[in-house]
Amino acid sequence: MNGALANLIRVHRWTLDERRRTLTDLEKLEDKLKADLANIDADLERERAVATKAPEMAFTYPAFASAAKQRKEKIQRSIDEVARETERAREQVQAAFQEVKKYELALEAAEKRQRDKLKRREQAALDEMGLALHARKRSRDAG
Repeated sequence: MNGALANLIRVHRWTLDERRRTLTDLEKLEDKLKADLANIDADLERERAVATKAPEMAFTYPAFASAAKQRKEKIQRSIDEVARETERAREQVQAAFQEVKKYELALEAAEKRQRDKLKRREQAALDEMGLALHARKRSRDAG
């Protein structure tokens, strides 16, 4: 039985590790998307500064700003979706962790029962040896 529990623990730990990796990947993706968003803002600011300093470039700024706004909206939608997936992944990690813990506790309980059973057997053997020694001593003393 302990072997079966150990196998279940191994499988569930693997599942937990996979879910943790997925969560980490999603968190990295979310960070990257947020960095992309910040980069677009920085690009917009640079282009605005160029357009202000060079009037001949000012006519291209509105088109650039419009395209940047669309990219930002698309990235923000992606961030929102990744945030939802990240939350689901966190819940899956928590559930997988609880599964591992459940089987680990079951294994600990089984091992404790086994140790207690062994202790009872050892104690019974010691008790039997004590009774036998006592009986021999009584018979020697009586005879």
